[in-house]
Amino acid sequence: IILEENKSDLKRSLLIQKKTALLLSIIFLVGIIIRLYHTPYDIPIILDGSSYFLHAVDISILGYLTNYNLEHSGWPEFLSLFFMIFHFDNFIDYMNLQRIISVILSGLTVIPVYLVCRKYFDRYYSLAGATIFAFEPRIIINSTLGITESLYIFAITLGILLFLSLNKKIMFLSFGFFAWATIIRSEGQF
Repeated sequence: IILEENKSDLKRSLLIQKKTALLLSIIFLVGIIIRLYHTPYDIPIILDGSSYFLHAVDISILGYLTNYNLEHSGWPEFLSLFFMIFHFDNFIDYMNLQRIISVILSGLTVIPVYLVCRKYFDRYYSLAGATIFAFEPRIIINSTLGITESLYIFAITLGILLFLSLNKKIMFLSFGFFAWATIIRSEGQF
């Protein structure tokens, strides 16, 4: 009788995990679709985003840093990896690639947000936390601008998730993500 109860509990647990994974996937996909729908593909990136763009282009084309006064160049260096892989005819396509990378990173952040929430709350509340993050309007807008926030939030969230691990080796890895966040934005120090 006990063995049958354990089997039914295991089946119930697997079903709940599958439902949770399905709901999290739906939240991720809908969040990405909303972000991609609101992305302005025909407008050049301006202000801070354009200086990050120019820095990334210089790194990918020239192969070294030039005379830019960007204190924290984590985002342009990350972008330059993609600029080296993809080759386009005009600069607006590179800017759109920058926006799409930012959108994807913002969408991927839903997963570590869910896992951090899961450390403290039930599955349903954790899904609610991931949903709030996925559909928060300011985060959606920032992800479509192609600026540093998406990568910064992703690195900080991964750092927090790994820091909450019981395994000390994984916890030490979290400091690497915090250091990466500091390279991306100076607020990572705090």
